[in-house]
Amino acid sequence: MTFRIPLVRRTPARRTVTALVLAGAAFTGLTACTLWAPQDTLYIEEASVGPSATVGDVFVGNAVLVSGGDDTANLVVTLVNEGSDTQHVQLSPQGGQSISVTLKPRQTRQLGDPPDDLSSVTGLDAKPGSLTTVTVTSAGNTVGLQVPVVTGSLQPYGTLTPSPSS
Repeated sequence: MTFRIPLVRRTPARRTVTALVLAGAAFTGLTACTLWAPQDTLYIEEASVGPSATVGDVFVGNAVLVSGGDDTANLVVTLVNEGSDTQHVQLSPQGGQSISVTLKPRQTRQLGDPPDDLSSVTGLDAKPGSLTTVTVTSAGNTVGLQVPVVTGSLQPYGTLTPSPSS
């Protein structure tokens, strides 16, 4: 009869230490994957056609001019008052008449969807496919955005051409 003698004695303390080392190795291996991988959320790119900017407390998002032919267009833009005071915003397309909008605190306003008299621009001197400057002014701050002029023949803009009554 032979007796097996363990080379290493397994004490409760040794089992605990072994379990902790294995758990630590598994934790490090499973959570350290971002150590070398780049984080995509650090560099957010806009998935839109139009530019965005912040003018004072007002966020101006995805500004686009949808041409209706001749010198008319529909300004499609999202305005968000991120402040706690009422903001007066003026949008002035190059060669077209200005649009004035008042935003209450924390209010979001979508202009041009659907097209209406407020978002209608006449006197525009830019052709579809070009960029034109739309100057946005709010609370003494001014930003010039290079806004694309598109046509309603593009899929998402088919219903955004200026209304005939404008």
